[in-house]
Amino acid sequence: MKKYKSALITGGTKRIGGSIATHLIQKGYNVAVQYNKSKKELEKFEKELDSTNAKFMGFKFDFEKNKNLNVFFRNILEKFGKIDLLINNASIFDYDNLLDSSDYIFDRHINVNLKTPFFLSKYFVKGLGKREGIIINILDQRVKNITPYFTSYTISKVALSALTISLAISLSPKIRVNGISPGPTLKSKNQSPDQFRSQILRTPLKKQVNLSEINNAIDYIINNNSVTGEILTLDSGQSLGWAHSKSKKMKME
Repeated sequence: MKKYKSALITGGTKRIGGSIATHLIQKGYNVAVQYNKSKKELEKFEKELDSTNAKFMGFKFDFEKNKNLNVFFRNILEKFGKIDLLINNASIFDYDNLLDSSDYIFDRHINVNLKTPFFLSKYFVKGLGKREGIIINILDQRVKNITPYFTSYTISKVALSALTISLAISLSPKIRVNGISPGPTLKSKNQSPDQFRSQILRTPLKKQVNLSEINNAIDYIINNNSVTGEILTLDSGQSLGWAHSKSKKMKME
């Protein structure tokens, strides 16, 4: 009998979040997803899941504004039911650096990438009662591989990484908290296909990270009851720093 039966995935209608949602539904989990501007993706998702017996519901909420997050989570518990597994996946990823950033850019990264997981974790813990649970934070290989680019994004993810470890300690033994840090998995909106391929080829393994690998990491965390406070890095070695090397060897295709 499964120990964990129901999951909430933020940003769970497309890209990595959508893949995780599909994976968990196929494994028999009931899944609730948060979405904001992805209504069409949600409707498509719902149609694809008509043939499954899993319970699935979408909940619209804007994490950028971050108002009444407690009401949002309470609404999920009332309409969907208990949540055993919280996956903080929703993320803002915009370019900035110290000189060209702004209050708006900084605040939206902090609100979505850090403040939301922080307080959702709080409400999740309260909603668990005496039951055990799992929190998984989707991070980025950048937390180990600091660059001068995407500064607000990087700060928010590094802070989320620290929060992951802090909560793993404070919420034990009832709740396990872990993170997953992917490397080049899907082309970002800032990249052309050629730029994405170049990013992949600059990693030591020269391989794109498959969505299935992230799903496997989710399974690993769920199925291993002794794992907490871990950051699983799936990045073809990108975080080793070789991707930024000026070495001729690393420029070879």
